Parts: sequence; structure tokens; C-alpha cells
Amino acid sequence: MPAKEEEELELRQTHEALSIILSDDGAFEAVLNAVFDNIDWKRDGTVDNQELERYIGDACEGMGLAPPMTGQVQGIFHQLDLNNDHAISREELAVFLRHFFQQQVKFCALKLHLPRGP
Repeated sequence: MPAKEEEELELRQTHEALSIILSDDGAFEAVLNAVFDNIDWKRDGTVDNQELERYIGDACEGMGLAPPMTGQVQGIFHQLDLNNDHAISREELAVFLRHFFQQQVKFCALKLHLPRGP
């Protein structure tokens, strides 16, 4: 399959999967729980800066990218910690994931020339 067709197929699959996740509360909760549990390796019900740095570093390594600098992770942590209690709750992560998935759906729609939703 030519690279352009592969890219289009991947974009369509991503668009469809994220659209389903966003429209189905149970599916969104399942994804949220999986992501949160993956980050919260201390199993204390919140994510601290060290856990986020480890998670992002592992994700970058898995993609063959250099990990971000500590200051960059701290900036991300600050953006996710909506109530400034120095911990990311499941609810705060949910706000981020919902927004991130919505933006990815819009990006896929734009690349595929599909009508974009709200």
C-alpha cells in the first residue's frame, strides 16, 4: 500500500476510534483509567511530577525520541494540575484527555477533508 494511502487509513482509523471514545462515556472512562493507571505507578490515586516525568520519558523512548527536559515536564505538570495542589487527579487528567482527543479528531478531519464537529 502506498505511503499516502497508509497515512489516510491511519488518520481514518484514529478519527473513528477517538470519535467513538468521545461519544461513549464508558469507553472514555476505560481509556482514562488505563492511562491514569499507567502513569500512577505509586498507586496512590494521584500523579506527581516524578510519575509524569517517568511516563513521558518512557513514551518518548518508545517513539525513539529524546525525553523532554525536566523543566518542560514541570511546565506540563503545572498545566495539568488545574487546582494547583501539586498532584494530578483522575478528574484533571480527564479534562486534558477529552480536550486532547477532541483536538486530534479535528486534526484528522482537517487532514482528511471531513466536516469538523464542534
